[in-house]
Formats: sequence, C-alpha cells, structure tokens
Amino acid sequence: MQKILDLLKEIPDPEIPVIDIVELGIVRAVDQLDDSSFEITITPTYSACPAMFTIEEDIIKKFKEHGFSAKVITKISPVWTTDWLTDEARQKLLDYGIVPPE
Repeated sequence: MQKILDLLKEIPDPEIPVIDIVELGIVRAVDQLDDSSFEITITPTYSACPAMFTIEEDIIKKFKEHGFSAKVITKISPVWTTDWLTDEARQKLLDYGIVPPE
C-alpha cells in the first residue's frame, strides 16, 4: 500500500503545486479492490472546488502510467478542514508565502 500512497504523493495540488494531495489532506481513503485496482476517496477543500476534476484525472492518469486502475470517489462529508494539513504541508505553504492557519 505504501507504493500507492507514494504515487498519490506525486500528484501536486493544481492550485498550490508545492504541496501534494496527500499532504493537503484531501486523500481520505485508499481501498484495494484487486491486484491492480484501487478506489481512492477524496474530499474537496470546499464544496465547489473546480480543482477536484483535475485531481481526479491526475489520479487516474498516474495510476494508469504505473499499470493500475483507479476509481475516484468524492465525498463532501466530513467537510475538509485545515486540521487535515500535514506538518510538512504547513511548512511548505509557509515557505511558499502562504501562512497556514494554526
């Protein structure tokens, strides 16, 4: 499963490319369906986030490049919160010039 998480960590947030979608906290679950198929659950940072379509396409493309298939599920509940940002993401945001919430 670590290989799958590493693939997801290669996908940057389209709006703030210095952090990846795992660090951002939008990847909520990874479920293995069979040897090469996975279901990835993501939560948008806000309900009408237009980047979610790009993120879904990026996940599917990344998995296909590595011989896997991915089904992406978007869940809006529970609502994303900045508490889901990793410490690494907070530092990267700060280095990028965005002060993350405490």
